[in-house]
Amino acid sequence: MPQHRYTVPVIAASLTLALPAHADTRPDHEQVASLTLPSIMVESTRVPTALDQLGAPVAVRDRATLDRDQAADLADVLNRMPGVDTSGGPRTTALQPVIRGLGGERVVIRVDGARQNFASGHKGRVFLDPFLLEQAEVLRGPSSSLYGSGALGGVVNFRTRDPESFLGDDAFGGRITAGYQDQGSQQLLSAIVAGQGERGSWLGSILQRDQSDLEDGDGDTIRFTGDDITSGLIKGTLRPAPDHRLTLSLQGFRDDHEIPSNATASGTGGGSAGIIVDRRTDSRTQTLRYQFTPDNDWVNLDATVYGNQVELEETRVDTDRYDETRLRTVGLDMTNTTWLRTGAVDHELLVGLEHYRDRQRGRRDGDRRPQYPDARQETTGVFITDRILIGERWEVSPGLRFDRFHKDADDQPSITESEWSGQLTATFMVAPGWDLFGGYSEAFRAPSLTNLYVGGVHFGNNFFEPNPDLKPEKARNKELGLSYHGQGIWQAQDQVRARLSIYQNDVEDYIDEQVESDPPVGPPPPGGPTGRTISENVRDARLRGQELEFQYLNPDYFVAMNASRIRGDNRTDGEPLSGIPADSLSLEGGIHVMGGQLTLGGRLTRAWSQDRVPDGGESTDGYTLTDLFMTLQPKAAGERLRLDFGIDNVTDKAYRPHLAAINDPGRNVKIQASYRF
Repeated sequence: MPQHRYTVPVIAASLTLALPAHADTRPDHEQVASLTLPSIMVESTRVPTALDQLGAPVAVRDRATLDRDQAADLADVLNRMPGVDTSGGPRTTALQPVIRGLGGERVVIRVDGARQNFASGHKGRVFLDPFLLEQAEVLRGPSSSLYGSGALGGVVNFRTRDPESFLGDDAFGGRITAGYQDQGSQQLLSAIVAGQGERGSWLGSILQRDQSDLEDGDGDTIRFTGDDITSGLIKGTLRPAPDHRLTLSLQGFRDDHEIPSNATASGTGGGSAGIIVDRRTDSRTQTLRYQFTPDNDWVNLDATVYGNQVELEETRVDTDRYDETRLRTVGLDMTNTTWLRTGAVDHELLVGLEHYRDRQRGRRDGDRRPQYPDARQETTGVFITDRILIGERWEVSPGLRFDRFHKDADDQPSITESEWSGQLTATFMVAPGWDLFGGYSEAFRAPSLTNLYVGGVHFGNNFFEPNPDLKPEKARNKELGLSYHGQGIWQAQDQVRARLSIYQNDVEDYIDEQVESDPPVGPPPPGGPTGRTISENVRDARLRGQELEFQYLNPDYFVAMNASRIRGDNRTDGEPLSGIPADSLSLEGGIHVMGGQLTLGGRLTRAWSQDRVPDGGESTDGYTLTDLFMTLQPKAAGERLRLDFGIDNVTDKAYRPHLAAINDPGRNVKIQASYRF
């Protein structure tokens, strides 16, 4: 495959430099970095590619920045990325990713290639401690041509720690980590052990993270935010023969805590917010990945079989009512990449197959629970994309996917439907380092099992009615932008990345819960439920936005800026959409001193007020946050000792993000110490 110039997105808050833009992505070509820092490989577009060769809007948080920021939950991982937010905070097991104003089941989440399909009202969707992550990637914008149902907002791709990356050139090693954060008196203890040889490698990690309730900037306790988390990872690779690689990953998470049944509410009033449960959240993911990369242009096979189980057990503290909520997913994800040449045009052809099955089960005191009905779904998708390289200036990428899905529930009609999703993107190099890009992409979200089949009385007086006639949501996104990537701008080893994007995402047949009458607060009336709620395709929506990313990297210092502006409108009634995050701007910078042993830096985040809300919606005030961080890795200790120190929300600001119902924490002083052996 010839060498080409590609559009380069910015790594959000990352210090890592990538390969030169003209390096080849084929595995049989040697790639030599012009800078001393390692390359970042991205898998969100399904073909592992160096970030600097990628035209898609992908943001990345690598292990180095997660350690530096002492990331403790999903918000710490994702909220540093442009166009990416979290809802449901600050309760850990209620957090969900939001991409370009779309969240919930409108975002596909994967861990080591395994889909995370759990969805239940007022609860989170992914349960994974950030300390076990090697890298987090977010592909922004509709992406069903690659990932099928659910990718209206985009895709979150988590990769757990890798033994070979952890060890480097060492045959054996480990790391012991202890951390403390004064918010909630959080304590972290973790141990990692890994080894590698000629035929394979392995890694084991376990951690314990405990905290009590947090406090906001006014000194008020944020009730029911304590956690008792135990998490672990076992991962191994085997190379049984040249060009063959097997990777087994077993990851588990458990959190025991008290929390409102509606975990996004305050938990201080009556009604739904006053129902407190003793909850145990268990999540387990198992993946087996096979890669076959022979030295030819026809075969580059990547296949993953996986299983994922999420189990919630809740005991209501005032009545001892016992609820079980379970979802089990098994799946297969397989792709093959082929390089072809037709005349003067080169092709990187990706063909893929995805199949997964979900089975959910709900019980209340041992009986079936219609609020989380026993239901099943099976989905099969096939897709193809062609990355067409025309001369030295043009890259065009068409793609097409077909999905067929079947859903059924006990005592309910089954549903079998299919959907097509397409994309077409193009990049043109207008000048060395400058790329103009544009694209059109489609996505859909099939109604979830809960959307279709939920029933029963919720919170005492609101009856949910199933609706098996729901149609899939569909999104059509148009995007234009300009990017720049250059090296040796002011010094021999510096690098600049910049990207400006504008987009418009039109969503049809938006699924929403419609309440026909407002249920009263408090105990149910003698006559039974008075509210009726049903999911319906009620509206068309339009989301428009702009994203600006800039990053300057230098061996001695770094500067980064991210800005995002989103406008969402309900095109059916003309009202603003709810759930649209506030306009935001983030500035970050730091310096490396003492020969790189010490890094000092800070971050300034500005969120503007959000008063574009529908009638009856609640607006939020703007706020400015200041964070400081420091990393010390002394050479006198053989670089085995690492100390990370930080202060979040230095001014102890009391604030509430627009996508949360309660305040975020105030000032948080944190320290983390690690020792390698």
